[in-house]
Amino acid sequence: MIDNKILGGIVNEYVNLDRGLFMSVNSSTIIDKYFKLWAIVLPITSFLVIPSIQGTTPAYIFALLSIGVVPFLTKFKGKGINYIRDLLFFLYIFICINLIGQLYLSLDVKFNPDFSTVRIIDDEDISTIVLRKSMFTQSLYLLAAAATFVFVKNFYKQSWDKFLFLGVCILGIYGVYEVIYFLLFHENGDFISNRTFGDGTHSGSLFQTISIGSLVLQRLKSLTGEPSMYAFTVLPFWIYSVHKKKILIHLFLFITLILTTSTTAYIGIIIYTLIRIRYFGVKDKIVLFLIVIGLIVCLLNWDFISMFVNATILEKLSLSNDSGIERFMLFTNHMDFYKNLPLFTQIFGMGFGVVRSTDMFSTLLVNNGIVGFVLFTLLFFYPVFKLENTYQNIGLKAALIVIYFSMMISVPEYSYLSTWLFLGMAYNMIPKRNIAYNTSYTKSNLKIPG
Repeated sequence: MIDNKILGGIVNEYVNLDRGLFMSVNSSTIIDKYFKLWAIVLPITSFLVIPSIQGTTPAYIFALLSIGVVPFLTKFKGKGINYIRDLLFFLYIFICINLIGQLYLSLDVKFNPDFSTVRIIDDEDISTIVLRKSMFTQSLYLLAAAATFVFVKNFYKQSWDKFLFLGVCILGIYGVYEVIYFLLFHENGDFISNRTFGDGTHSGSLFQTISIGSLVLQRLKSLTGEPSMYAFTVLPFWIYSVHKKKILIHLFLFITLILTTSTTAYIGIIIYTLIRIRYFGVKDKIVLFLIVIGLIVCLLNWDFISMFVNATILEKLSLSNDSGIERFMLFTNHMDFYKNLPLFTQIFGMGFGVVRSTDMFSTLLVNNGIVGFVLFTLLFFYPVFKLENTYQNIGLKAALIVIYFSMMISVPEYSYLSTWLFLGMAYNMIPKRNIAYNTSYTKSNLKIPG
């Protein structure tokens, strides 16, 4: 006979274990549903829930709320404690770099930088050197980005992908609607964007057109800041959809990227093509298909294509239009400003959020110095080297490489959450690479979809 006390103890232990398991499953389910809602609005940046308060995009609200939601649901256990640890480590590194830089600036009484040659974020204040207001306002955007990164890093599930694709397809469909509306009515059809900058007169979603011969087109931008920002947002989704074998989705996203007429989009596509050639060779079906389609289009519409390429790429690269000249001048001005900084400031920077050029390279060097640039680069390339070469992982690697070089060349935008989404997904896959995907890429055993 089993003693009643022993039997009672066993029952109590079972009940407590079952209750703990139920609470864990319930918390996981809520977190799962939380991100699925978040994923649908994650690419949107030109709509504010509270128009008078910057940063209240739906995705940013989800990101900032997650800092409280995760500890509450997980009770600081399991993945919840990992989430808090990762977030605190990120913030610790960020705060240390900036505090060291600000401490030196406060002691160097002779240093008096000329902000007139660079684009400072808070252009109403040209005298403050230490602890500028923009340091704190811009850091809030980075906090939302970091929260997104560590959330996805710790909780990502492949079942989320369909909601991520749903969100980016909604973004693309709205952009196509805008292009068609302009063709029909010759005016801006955007009725959702309500974000403004500065004194409220600068739209947070720029309406731009391009003339190719006698044809005037609206450049596709959807609910993002401008066409190049749409391209920057969608490029990693497009690449990932290719590697998830979502044929209709990646064809649709590819068309929307072309409609942006953005140099960022075309450079991203070229970089991805080169990456595919590196892994799969020139005979890869997707590479061959794109090349053949490109050649056919060029042969049938050579005059149109030459005008198109000239208007969207060559004039900018040759500094023949205002955009190209502005980008080149801002880059050289910021690099000259950086070269004239004290050595210690060149290492640790002026402080996060002080300047914003038209490229991330010079922006990073001025704001956070060589240390910030190196750490930012390592953040992107660590998973590139650590992930195994499965077909899906190659897609994540390619997405990170395209994002990184797009930022360095033409998009100095750290606060778009799509960047941190794909960083989180890549880091999430590192510890699980031998569980979920146990077949490494080799040219002999990997089947490449057409």
